[in-house]
Amino acid sequence: MRVLLGLAVIAFAGLVVVSIAAQPPAEEKKSEEKRFEVQVTDEMRRHTRLREVLYFVGVAWSFGTLVLLLATGLSRRMRDAAARVTKKPFFIAMIYVVLFVIVMALLDLPLSYYSGFVVPHRFDLTEQTFGSWLGDFLKGLGVSIVISSVVGAFAFLAIRRIRRWWIVLWLFTVPLIILLVVVQPIVLDPIFNKFEPLKDQLLRQKLLDLASRAGIEGSRVYQVNKSKQTKTMNAYVNGIGPTNRIVMWDTLLAKMDHDEVLAVMGHEMGHYVMRHIWKTLAFTLGLSIFVFYLTYRLHEPGLRRWALSERGDPATLPWLLLVSGAISFLLSPVISGYSRWQEHSADIFSLEVTHLNEPLATAFVKFAEDSKQDPNPHPFIKFWSYTHPPIAERIPFALQYKPWERGEPNKLWSPQ
Repeated sequence: MRVLLGLAVIAFAGLVVVSIAAQPPAEEKKSEEKRFEVQVTDEMRRHTRLREVLYFVGVAWSFGTLVLLLATGLSRRMRDAAARVTKKPFFIAMIYVVLFVIVMALLDLPLSYYSGFVVPHRFDLTEQTFGSWLGDFLKGLGVSIVISSVVGAFAFLAIRRIRRWWIVLWLFTVPLIILLVVVQPIVLDPIFNKFEPLKDQLLRQKLLDLASRAGIEGSRVYQVNKSKQTKTMNAYVNGIGPTNRIVMWDTLLAKMDHDEVLAVMGHEMGHYVMRHIWKTLAFTLGLSIFVFYLTYRLHEPGLRRWALSERGDPATLPWLLLVSGAISFLLSPVISGYSRWQEHSADIFSLEVTHLNEPLATAFVKFAEDSKQDPNPHPFIKFWSYTHPPIAERIPFALQYKPWERGEPNKLWSPQ
């Protein structure tokens, strides 16, 4: 309960900062060229502030639903319902997790609908119909049920049989994450969208040439019909080994010229070349061992508060998630800071491999204006939740970083 009280104080402080940040910033010095300036509007500020508030509300909402399941005894009743179907502990846990995922999805539905459907429509960021949105929601629910029920059942098996279960669960995350990274491009992503080879053959060849120059051989270039869900833009490199691919949203292809696309993809290729997937995995494992251990230490002493006593009881899942979620939330600045460092490194890589400084800057302008994201977040919001450097920092860096003009060596990319 002390953890929850502390979180409530932090969340309230965050909301206060967000409300203060809602005031229009002071007028900034104009750039020499308008095309390198983000045209900040009141609508952009309102949308950004609303998304920031929804972030903290979402955390409080998820914790509140977990407390609700524990305090009302609903978690125990779901466990009892599963036990009436089978007497085998493994399958009891699996059925319980299915029920848990469904109940949590229903409790989260109002907020999910507002943040995922109402807000994007209010700010003209999507043309997706409610039927399409609901279909994606149900698909995501189905995927979550399949994965969570199996993983959850094995997790409770380990908790029940192994005293120091936190070590086993921590080690189990390694193959699980790797498996998900491998199968996501070919199994999970196609459930929601259609992927097809890039139709623009000239751009495709430019991207393959860039990938070869960056040190990525045998790349496959795809476009995806994200316009069915959003008007915003994105691009990424994902997968490992045979599933590795370059993917661009069709919205990005429609709104950016070739040089801007190449600059953006140079950034994404930088993540791949610098092995950010593996480094993030190592960072996550190093941080998560702390989370797993603290959860282990706090788990059993807190069971009595919720009329639970047996280690490995599936009905303890809300308490496990509440404790681990609270610890993870408090570590948000560490996680966000590490991510911002990686994203800045990828910006450097892109500039070094492409020398497309101005196209990368104009791409950032388009990203901010297209998604209606204020390029100048409040310092607290940046510190706590920003996984990328603010656009207001990335644009001048993209324009100024030119070590090759000063005869200086590159920091990250070495020509093959």
